[in-house]
Amino acid sequence: MSNQQQTLHTYLELVNRYPSPHNGQPIRLKPLAEGRFEVYFERSRGLQLSEISYIFSFVSMGVFMRHLALCAEALGHSLDYELSLPKVTELRGEGPVRFAMATLQWDVGTADEALHKALQFRQTSRKKYHQGVTDEVAAAVVELAAKVHMKLTRLSAPQAKQAVWLNQRAVFDDMFDEPVRLELDHWLRYSQAEKQAKRDGLSYDCMELNGRSMKWIVAHPKILRAPGISWLLKQYYLRTMTDSSDVFYMLAPFRTERQSFDVGLTIMDMWTQISAQGYYLHPFGTIMSNQAAHRDFLELAGVHDESLAENYLVFIFRAGTSAPPVPSLRLDYTQHLLMEES
Repeated sequence: MSNQQQTLHTYLELVNRYPSPHNGQPIRLKPLAEGRFEVYFERSRGLQLSEISYIFSFVSMGVFMRHLALCAEALGHSLDYELSLPKVTELRGEGPVRFAMATLQWDVGTADEALHKALQFRQTSRKKYHQGVTDEVAAAVVELAAKVHMKLTRLSAPQAKQAVWLNQRAVFDDMFDEPVRLELDHWLRYSQAEKQAKRDGLSYDCMELNGRSMKWIVAHPKILRAPGISWLLKQYYLRTMTDSSDVFYMLAPFRTERQSFDVGLTIMDMWTQISAQGYYLHPFGTIMSNQAAHRDFLELAGVHDESLAENYLVFIFRAGTSAPPVPSLRLDYTQHLLMEES
């Protein structure tokens, strides 16, 4: 492998760690010439259940593009990009949709070792959190959001416990929404053999659940409403979430494709900053997509004027310290991230 090939390999290995909903890994890069890539969103690997699922796909694009730039900075490169975001209606169906052109300048700066470590450390943890973040870290991420006209709020401890319960309720309620249940089943990995074979999706051990039990419940959701058994299952699901973590939520404009993309940029910046301090993060995406839980969370947080134009609920997460989570697996970048050269 030449030095140039090694540089590209090292970069793409780091890029391939980017976060995505359900670990769906929907982004693809097409090399054009030295350091230039077309960037695509693979529609079949995105969520497609509702209009809000489609608009959240632009959040995934923003998360990836910021991650792409941070990886470049961490390794001493620089990245510029031009957006060509599709319309939300163009995300239906299958096949890749182009949304950006990225240009890299190799070895033009000094590698940032601390940033590199933060990007390698960054991972979702669904384990029990021993404590939340410090006031200084909380203030820093709140300020980061405010600088781009988004509002991040830290819930009180009693509110945080209620938010965890709402997230659990939404997950269980989604089992009775047939399209949602089937989409979730598509991405769940119930065994080590399935996890190793597919190397994507939501693995049972990453979710701190028993694979066989999880598979049976998804196939037989009525058990979730059986007296007695329902309570035990809910307590089992909550056992790693009734802890000392901090819960935050973010409000932002969310009407247009570009506004949604910008939310993704900010989420990636916040996640990186939290990771740099040695904290894990766990997104509560189900509250945003489940209408009843979404409405109840706004009531809990005291948000009575939500609007897509100004302040829509775009991100909820818990953060803090936990034992190292089980690593999720990724497809090799040569298998999915990197397309054939033009």
